Amino acid sequence: MGLYGPSRIMNPDQPTNILLVDDDTANLLALEATLKGLNQNLVRASSGREALRQVLEKDFAVILLDVQMPEMNGIETAAAIRERERSRHIPIIFLTGLVKTDDMMFKGYSAGAVDYLVKPIVPDILRVKVGVFVELAQMRRKLHEEIAERSRAAAEISKLNHELEQKNKALTERTTELQETVSELESYSYSISHDMRAPLRAMMGYSQILLEESSQLLTEEHQGYLQRISTGARRLDHLIQDVLSYSKVSRATFQLDPIDVEKLIHEIIAQYPGLQSPQAEVKIEGPLPRVLANEAALTQCLSNLMDNAVKFVAPGITPKVTISAEQKGDEVRLWFVDNGIGIEPQDQERIFGIFVKVHSAETYPGTGIGLSIVRKAVEKMGGRIGLESKSGTGTRFWIQLQTADAALAGKG
Repeated sequence: MGLYGPSRIMNPDQPTNILLVDDDTANLLALEATLKGLNQNLVRASSGREALRQVLEKDFAVILLDVQMPEMNGIETAAAIRERERSRHIPIIFLTGLVKTDDMMFKGYSAGAVDYLVKPIVPDILRVKVGVFVELAQMRRKLHEEIAERSRAAAEISKLNHELEQKNKALTERTTELQETVSELESYSYSISHDMRAPLRAMMGYSQILLEESSQLLTEEHQGYLQRISTGARRLDHLIQDVLSYSKVSRATFQLDPIDVEKLIHEIIAQYPGLQSPQAEVKIEGPLPRVLANEAALTQCLSNLMDNAVKFVAPGITPKVTISAEQKGDEVRLWFVDNGIGIEPQDQERIFGIFVKVHSAETYPGTGIGLSIVRKAVEKMGGRIGLESKSGTGTRFWIQLQTADAALAGKG
């Protein structure tokens, strides 16, 4: 849009054009002198036809049009200007040396005039009237520029949205492909790990038979070799069992049921001598509320956390573990607090990664998969896991799950 009709957008800070139309050169000079202080572009036209040529080429904020002109008078010129789409909305101020009559004013307003000024024209009045139309034109120009800028921005946003949709589509397809690949790798890993256990068990069995039945025929050095074979095979078997457990947890769909956590912990302690006195002191600060979980998965999570709590202690220290519960709205946070060696801040997130071990196997045996299994299982039960720890001051692990009562209330 132009100032008053379809046209190219101009810089809103540029001066506007004012068309001065009069067949008398002296009148044109007088108009220019009066309007010079407005600092706009003053364009002359000495006839109606020349005025029409100008409005075809330029946009104007206002037209000052003499009524009495030869060949084509002001009324006829204004009517012709109004016939053209580009110039239809340009305000026209008629200038006349005649006394205004009702008939003259009717014809002028019908042709599109917005005002009549009778010569001799008072300069201040002319400047004020023209200044109003100049300001209005500048405001319209700025508005059109803002509209054009918003249109350009909208077009750019639309383009970016389209590109984003295409990228999201490609990403979704790629994610689906990766998920299928990961699923295939997990299945392959599970199969390979499962098949590897048979020869490992054979290695452990045969090496143990040799140690028991042929120890007198073997040198101490050879017995050491067999012991290393048996120990290495057993360690690898434990690793494979953990890999199988992780793969099983990753692929499983858990059925969640109300679980009595306190009862389950007591059962775990009864099954593991390493959690019993005098090897360790495990204290339950009850009551522990029931949670919504999968019993097999939760059993593995609790046993892994308690096993870590009693394992990672300084030499000569009796492991002490305190288990408690903290209500968190519709969820419960189960705390496992130990008196172990603690975990450095830089290791507190990475220990949940698969195969991550902070300490050597000789110092603290393990495969580095236990906490990965716990996190995966907790997340698949709709929960979260975290910890608080400082080196040398023990660790406070927690898992957070929905309470069974809240779950049952929701269903009701």
